[in-house]
Order: sequence, then structure tokens, then C-alpha cells
Amino acid sequence: MSSSTDTPGLWATDADVTGVLDTPELREGTWTRLGDRAVLGDQITERALTRLAQSTVEAARSQGYAVGWAQGRREAAAQAATEAAETAARNAESEERRDTAHALTLSALEQAAAAFADSVAEVAGRLEEQALHLARELTTVLLGRELALATDPAGDAVRRALDVLPDGGVPVTVRVHPDVRSAAASEALTARGVTVVADADLDVHDAVVETDTSYVDRGVAAALTRVLEVLS
Repeated sequence: MSSSTDTPGLWATDADVTGVLDTPELREGTWTRLGDRAVLGDQITERALTRLAQSTVEAARSQGYAVGWAQGRREAAAQAATEAAETAARNAESEERRDTAHALTLSALEQAAAAFADSVAEVAGRLEEQALHLARELTTVLLGRELALATDPAGDAVRRALDVLPDGGVPVTVRVHPDVRSAAASEALTARGVTVVADADLDVHDAVVETDTSYVDRGVAAALTRVLEVLS
């Protein structure tokens, strides 16, 4: 019977053992150390996987940067829009306040101008009324003074009547104060064919000229009344 060492196929030879031990056991590979035995320690696979990983990382970084950059731009744009809207709102509010203040100032000025105009009109009205009153009084006083200083009142009355005598031989009657009728000055009227009538209701300075179709009051009082009406 043969020894066990002589039995073929049961014991490995030195060459077989050496062949098994010479197979690289590179378990320290980044991508292949935990892989299948077929790729265990395969440097080509290791490099390919490394490049793929690096490309993936770079792509992820680029994508992350792009996403972050886009998001940052969106956030910046949104913030800028918000700030612009807030600025526009503040500007609009300030403009509205300025417009309101301007309107209030303008309204106050208009009211002050209207009040001033009313005051001026009132004062002017009072001054005008006082001036007219003074003018009437002054006219009356001056006329009275002139009449008081007259040296020939009868002659003055006759001359006023002669100034308005109608032409054409129309019958005329002149009424005067009795003192004027008796004065020599009245002869100038009778010489013109005028009928002279004494009227005690008239002033010594008055004369009334009458025809069938006209009546002319040449009295001082009537003349003063007309002047005062003009001054009213």
C-alpha cells in the first residue's frame, strides 16, 4: 500500500502553493479592496473608478455651485425688488406728504389773500363812502359860502334865467323871488318879452323858466341836488 504522500490530487505541490501565495492581496485599494476577487487589486479599475468618482464629485460641486449661484441670484433679485418697492413706497409717501403740505400752504395763502381782498374792499368802500360824504358836504359848504358872498344875487338869478331862454318867440314865464322881481335886474327879462312872476317859495338865488312845453329849474337848490347825485 502506498503512502499518503504518494496519492495524487490530495496534496498540493510546492509550485501550487507558491502560485497561490504570489496572487496580490491588495486590500488597501480605495475602490477595489472590497470588490470581487476578479478585480481585487486591479490598478486599472482602481484608476477608472477614481476618475469616475472625481468626475462625479466635480459634477456635483459644479451643479451645487450652479444651483447655489442661481438661488443666490434669485434671493438677491427678490431682496433688491423688495428694497426697491420699499424705497418707492417711502418716496411716494414723502411725495404725498409734500403735496399735502403744499396744498395746505396754498389753501392758507388763498384764504389769506381772500380775507385781505375782503378787508381792502371793505376799507375802500368805507373810504369811498366817507369821501363822497365829505365831497357832498364840501360842495354844500362851498356853494353856501359863494352865495353868501354874492354881491348881486338878483342879477345872478336873472342871468341864470337868461342862459336857458328858448329861441323863436315862444311865450316864456320866469318865476323869481319877490326881491329879484322888484330889482332893476329883472328888466333884462322883460326886455326879452318874458313874463316875470314873483314867487315867495323860491330863494333869492333861484329862477324857474317855464314854457308851454318845458320847465327848467335854475334854482341853486336844484343845481346842488344834481351835483350831489353825481357825487353819490
